[in-house]
Amino acid sequence: MTEVNSLATNCSFMVDNPERRRQLFGTNIAVIVLNSIFALTTTFQNLPVIYAILKTPSLHNPPYVLLCSLATTDLLVGCVIQPLYIAHNAMLVDGLRFSCALWYAKETLLLLFMFLSICTLVLISTERWLALHFHLRYREIVTMSRTLSSIGSTWFFCTASVIAWPLGLNMYSFTMVGLIVITAAALLLLFTYIKLFLILRRHKALIESQAKLQPQSVNLRKHRKSSATMLYLVMLFFIFYSPTFYAMIHYLESDSDFSSVNQTILWEVAKTVALINASVNPIMYYWKMRELRRAMRNVFGFSSATRVHVGDVITPGSGSMDNDFRSRNEQQRQGSFSVRPRGSLSNVGPARSDIHQDQVTESTTEAKPQQEKKLFLLPRFLEPGPSFRG
Repeated sequence: MTEVNSLATNCSFMVDNPERRRQLFGTNIAVIVLNSIFALTTTFQNLPVIYAILKTPSLHNPPYVLLCSLATTDLLVGCVIQPLYIAHNAMLVDGLRFSCALWYAKETLLLLFMFLSICTLVLISTERWLALHFHLRYREIVTMSRTLSSIGSTWFFCTASVIAWPLGLNMYSFTMVGLIVITAAALLLLFTYIKLFLILRRHKALIESQAKLQPQSVNLRKHRKSSATMLYLVMLFFIFYSPTFYAMIHYLESDSDFSSVNQTILWEVAKTVALINASVNPIMYYWKMRELRRAMRNVFGFSSATRVHVGDVITPGSGSMDNDFRSRNEQQRQGSFSVRPRGSLSNVGPARSDIHQDQVTESTTEAKPQQEKKLFLLPRFLEPGPSFRG
């Protein structure tokens, strides 16, 4: 391994030499491998979520806009931060010169997206609390313009606070500020969810005691389920970022050298575990959010057959999922989709030969060049039934 010169003044708290690189060789290899794997999973899991929300008009509401902001943060983790980590550690493994600019870039962006994630979770929990506490005035208070303004303000202030570190704030002070911000956000999240579930319990008690409020139980279950999903996201965040919090506390309490081998290994392991959170969040979306799953199936063409109601006009070959629908139950029960004139009740029950003739006619029609054919599903009481001939 080649000899590495001392760092510049702006990276004076860092230590780099061949012996140190030898001791950190295994850690750097593990960081490269893990970030290479999870960078791909993070990108290819969050990108469909964002695209489905943007392409589905029914999801253009404050809860899903906030979820889209969180997914965007996770996507940038997989597209930007993890590739920077791979590049930086690969340079150390290959014996190249230590890049202070690259190190600052990856560390600053990691802190930025960590702040963005926890602040977005605070916004999501606040929106859930407003939806339950001010359920009659929710649409008036929580609007799309206010939601977008809150997201923009969050990104602006988080970026401004993180930029203060490379501009001159020392490492100890910046770690202290970051720990204070994260602790305050954690306490705010805890308080919000305690209030939220107290409201849910009170609403449930009212519904159980008053029969006239029973129709609201479906809406209550929906709010309870969505609130529980957001609570799972908060719990996942703190589970995966808890090693980072421990590393920050250990550094502040021990007042040890930031670049000591043991402290560096702790930092690298903690930050790698924290970055995995970005690839786990989409799994929670797919598992808990039925509307998002349905939107993704519709957007990417994986939707199953749609339910057809009485009076729906079906045009085969139109390319539309709804128009191309054909009920398997109707095929098994009727044998074909040929529609008979609405005549007298004596013509309701067809013979088996008539059904066979309809099938032959339909197969010959499909063999010809396809032409537009509109079919009208009759109500069940007018559909052909079994023949009762003696």
